[in-house]
Amino acid sequence: MTDYNPSSGSLTKRLLGQIKPYMGIFFLINLTSIWSVLNLVTPLLVLLVIDYILVPVPGDMNWFLEIIKNWTGVTDRYGLLIILVGLMILIAVVRSILTVIHRYTRGILSQNILRDLRKQLYEALISKSFSYLSQVRTGQIVSRVTSDMNAIDLFYSETVRESFRMTVQLVIAIVILLSINTELTIITLIPLPFIFLATWFYTNSVRSRMLAAKAQYDTLNDVLVEGITAQKLIKGFGQEDSFASRFEKENQGYVEKSLQTLKIQAAYTSNGAVVTAVGIALALVFGGILVSGGGLTLGELVLFGSYFAQMAGPVRMYARLIDWYQDGLVSARRVYEVIDIGRDVPEPEHPIELPRLKGEVEFRNVSFSYGETSEVLRNINLMISHGEKVAIIGFVGSSKSALTEMVPRFYDATKGTVLVDGYDVREASLKSLRGQIGIVLQDIYIFSTTIKENLMFGKPDATDAEIIGAAKIAQIHDYIASLPKGYDTEVGERGVTLSGGQRQRVAIARVLLMNPSILILDDSTSNVDAETETLIRKAIDGLLVGRTALIITQRASTCENADKVIVIDEGRLVAFGKHSKLLKTNEKYLRLIKSQTLTLETDK
Repeated sequence: MTDYNPSSGSLTKRLLGQIKPYMGIFFLINLTSIWSVLNLVTPLLVLLVIDYILVPVPGDMNWFLEIIKNWTGVTDRYGLLIILVGLMILIAVVRSILTVIHRYTRGILSQNILRDLRKQLYEALISKSFSYLSQVRTGQIVSRVTSDMNAIDLFYSETVRESFRMTVQLVIAIVILLSINTELTIITLIPLPFIFLATWFYTNSVRSRMLAAKAQYDTLNDVLVEGITAQKLIKGFGQEDSFASRFEKENQGYVEKSLQTLKIQAAYTSNGAVVTAVGIALALVFGGILVSGGGLTLGELVLFGSYFAQMAGPVRMYARLIDWYQDGLVSARRVYEVIDIGRDVPEPEHPIELPRLKGEVEFRNVSFSYGETSEVLRNINLMISHGEKVAIIGFVGSSKSALTEMVPRFYDATKGTVLVDGYDVREASLKSLRGQIGIVLQDIYIFSTTIKENLMFGKPDATDAEIIGAAKIAQIHDYIASLPKGYDTEVGERGVTLSGGQRQRVAIARVLLMNPSILILDDSTSNVDAETETLIRKAIDGLLVGRTALIITQRASTCENADKVIVIDEGRLVAFGKHSKLLKTNEKYLRLIKSQTLTLETDK
């Protein structure tokens, strides 16, 4: 997969950009952060109680107390004490209300952003190129939708919010302390540069370990998903213990990598606590000396201690915020990697909306390779007229599927041009192109909904009559009608309640309902019995009148019934013609048929 390593700055900018649609909520979150400022008011009221009521400083006046006296008319010490205590309680009530609003609005912000990210992630996944999806594992995607989203949630609900709140609280506290005693403030703030220095070392060492732990979590999820989806195979081969051991190995690997990260986190947090304790000790020692010498009042010392404790809290919290920030960046890189990399073939800048196609397909000097690999198809020149039924045959690995997958633009030709009705497929809108091409793949996928919903997948507005008609043509209606709930029967995950042949026929009916101009069938009758195959072939023969069909096959019977046969060998078109003629004139085709142990019947 392509390396994806955006800078921390660009990831931070992108994450913050997700806030833009919710600036009103973000503003309210910051506005309600005022409760952190109210935390600083209560110690000031305590200072007033100590220095002007309990242990009054002789001859000293305070402007705030004078305002209270003038407004209330209360001048006695105990009356003023009750008023100040009442203000403390009022501040606590207001702070509690603001806290509730603050926490709820931050939840609204983070959940809305996560919803947007999940939407972007899912929309990106369903528009990925096949080359990308062939390289990514299901467990990786699962972990990025779960654990990575949780880390990003902490980025918004804690890091962004707390960074602003604590910074405001820290700055105001320092300003107030400086106004009381500049020298003492400078002395007690000496430890702060050491905390930031430790933070710098921490951020440079923790990110790579977080990334390694998350990558290991991906692998753990892969084993978990395989253990669930391959239950029959595991039990059939008696490999339960082997899979349990494999899971435990990856599980232990995740624990070890997580502990490496935790070791650094723990060391950083404990060091921060020690440095903070040193700051408090400095405040008490030098502040006590000043109180003894009359350079500081007892109330100011208490205020100084309270404020420094409130500064120490944010400083200690910064360690956790850095954890969440770093974890959020690592997770954001993994989520944005899925969003940004491996998109489907690009929609043309000025797409052509195709009319109803007749079904003519042309390959003009077409070569193709998967990514950086060598070419798997070379210089294919081929014209298929509308309404022709063409069988495509070749040895395993000859890239038969790649040839057909360039028609609906699952892949683009590396060289040359693929045309439908004379239109270059790269100039057509994907929707108008793919909407007229019906595909039945070898690996049938049935959704875990009802049979009816599966049939309507390509045509959501189909009528009941159309659904039943398509099911009858695909020889599946009688079976569906025999079920207790008929077309409303749930089929289970990946259609587990249906047999292979039934899934095949449901898939064929689903395509027939689309009424496409071009059909691509990839060994579409390989999983049905001979009787059912005969019925399906008769039905499809009737459907194919006026339509083009590209049928990837290894069966001689399919080749016999086709208008033409295309023979692919090592990425080259080596023969093109009628089955009977190719048997007589092309040695590779004859050898191919014999190698499949198929019955040979030549036209008389």
